[in-house]
Amino acid sequence: MSTFKILIVEDDVNLNRGLLHVIKKQGYEAYATASGEEALKFIKKHSFDLIISDFKLPGIDGKQVLKATKKYDATILFIMITAYGTVDTAVSAMKEGADDYIMKPFDMGAFKLIVKRTLEKKGVFIDDSRLKGQLKKEYTFDNIIGASQTMVDVFKIIDYIKDSKTTVLIRGETGTGKELVAKAIHYNGDWAPKPYIPVNCAALNENLMASELFGHVKGAYTGAVSDKKGVFEAAHGGTLFLDEIGDIGKGLQQALLRAIESGEIQPVGSFKRHIVNVRIITATNRDIEDMVAKGLFREDLYYRINVVTINLPPLRERTDDIGLLALHFLKRYAAENKKQIDKISTDALNLLEKYHWPGNVRELENIIERATLFEEDDVLSVHSLPTILKQTVSTHPRRNINSLDQMSKSHIQEVLETTGGNKTQASKILGIDRSTLYRIMKRFKL
Repeated sequence: MSTFKILIVEDDVNLNRGLLHVIKKQGYEAYATASGEEALKFIKKHSFDLIISDFKLPGIDGKQVLKATKKYDATILFIMITAYGTVDTAVSAMKEGADDYIMKPFDMGAFKLIVKRTLEKKGVFIDDSRLKGQLKKEYTFDNIIGASQTMVDVFKIIDYIKDSKTTVLIRGETGTGKELVAKAIHYNGDWAPKPYIPVNCAALNENLMASELFGHVKGAYTGAVSDKKGVFEAAHGGTLFLDEIGDIGKGLQQALLRAIESGEIQPVGSFKRHIVNVRIITATNRDIEDMVAKGLFREDLYYRINVVTINLPPLRERTDDIGLLALHFLKRYAAENKKQIDKISTDALNLLEKYHWPGNVRELENIIERATLFEEDDVLSVHSLPTILKQTVSTHPRRNINSLDQMSKSHIQEVLETTGGNKTQASKILGIDRSTLYRIMKRFKL
């Protein structure tokens, strides 16, 4: 677990000590102060992830602390402690940007739950502001490695759309770097200073997905002990990246379509709707067209997310980039592990280029990281590469993969000639849908 840094602002000495004890016992790095003035000094000296402040404080009150915190760094999370019955105070705090609130008197179990839930936004959805400078560098086009023509085309599209609000669909197999591209779009354009919120739709509980996306109000369902913002609201003014968009259930797709088209969201359990300004980037490794044909994905939603498409090729189709990627990862992990390895042997590179890479760039990175740990020389050699890679290459020589591609290409050409170029008939003969046929034709440049 990441060590989050938390500041407690509470003038009640006993409660201050109690909260500090509970926070530290949970494994977080915690600080405490009794005044708003001291809190503002703390905030400027340390990079906090979360501020927990009482509303009623001597001098500068909690609301002023909240405003100053959000002005200093909008990504710092904030929980307001209010007195029992002061609902207006809590609502006012939420409007000013508080992420949650808790009313006195409260038990520590409820307190720990609210802290945990609030920090999940930081850990899962929100990039830490202290990393923004590093992220800007990490996701420049230079750091998306590739010199092949397919990757050059990807770079061009990123450059065209980085400043726009247009909806983007990134397609590619698992491990091809879809989120890397999403971050490059965000951090290289005008949206860079604003929030970037990534959400893995496949990892969300289906029953709670609406709440995660659009938020909920207190009492919306069992366990909803307070109002909660969803990721659409958290990403207001910035970019929301919906990874694995194909895993969103049919029942939620209508609400998602409305949110994308109009910016209008409705928290679970609420009759009120409000507008958010969010740029949407989606990604999938699934055949969305096939899902549409089978009635599993709304056609209107598909067209809405597919305004601009970026197709990321699998690593086996961009072998010219394998050496560049391998060297990039080698430099990173050699420095990280304090090793003097700056070259890759010819035999090792040949082995890497012949492998079929089912896990794509992510698999290559993992193999280079492992090899860096095992290499004893200053050149990455075959001996440091995993045995499974050598065995797979020896049993699946590269020429067989190429010959299979050539056979597929010839067969499709023959079918198309037989049908006089009628793609509907050709797709039926081949046993595939039209969209799949189009993608294969594009791949083979037919």
